[in-house]
Amino acid sequence: MTLQQLIPPTTSSIAFSHRVYSYYSIAIIFMLVSVLFIDRALAEYLHQLKPHSPILNTCYLLLSKIPLALEVLAGVIILSGLFNQYRVNVKQLIKPIIYVVIAASVIRVSAKVIFGRTWPETWTNNNPSWIEHGVEAFYPFSMSVSYHSFPSGHALFTFALASLFWHFMPKLYWLWISLMVGVIIGQLAQNYHYLGDLLAGAILGILITQLVVNLIDKRK
Repeated sequence: MTLQQLIPPTTSSIAFSHRVYSYYSIAIIFMLVSVLFIDRALAEYLHQLKPHSPILNTCYLLLSKIPLALEVLAGVIILSGLFNQYRVNVKQLIKPIIYVVIAASVIRVSAKVIFGRTWPETWTNNNPSWIEHGVEAFYPFSMSVSYHSFPSGHALFTFALASLFWHFMPKLYWLWISLMVGVIIGQLAQNYHYLGDLLAGAILGILITQLVVNLIDKRK
C-alpha cells in the first residue's frame, strides 16, 4: 500500500466535544498528580533500575529518539507532495505538518522557559537534579537549559506528529500508538524526564494537532 493510498481524499476536523474535554481534564489531573506525588519516587526507582546491558540501553535510546523518525517522515511527505503534482492526498498533509512543527517548536521552548523545572538526573554542567542534588523544583522564566525539563519536548513532538499522522492515515493507527508509547518508555527508561514532564508534553502535542487541524478545516 502506497502513501497515497493510506491518506483519504478528505478529512474532517477534530471537534472539541464534551468527551474530548473530559479526556483532556483527566490527562491534566493525572499529570498534576504525577508532578506532586509520583515523579521523584519514580525517578529514584528508574535510576536504580537502569540496565547495564548495552543492547537494552541501545534499544531505550532508539525509542527515546522517535521524534527524529517522525520528523524525517514529515520531511518525506512534504517533499513527496511538493514534487508530484498528482499526489493530491499527500499534498493535503503539507500545510498541517508545517503548522504543527512551527507551533510545537514555539510552544516547546516557551513552556520550558515559563515553567523552569529541574531535571531528574544531572546531564551537563552539573545541572541541579533530584538524583544528584536532591533538587526538584520549578523556577519560572529561567533561560538556562538546566531548568528545562518540563514539558518534555520529545513527547510533545512525538504526540503532535503521531496524532497528526493518525488523523490523516488512520489505517496505521497501531503504528502511531506504538510510537507514542515507545517514546514514553524510552525517555523513562533513560530517566531523561519525569513522568509528569512526558504527560505534559503528550497533552500539549495532541492539543496542538487538534487546534491546527480545526484551524485549517475552518479555512477551507
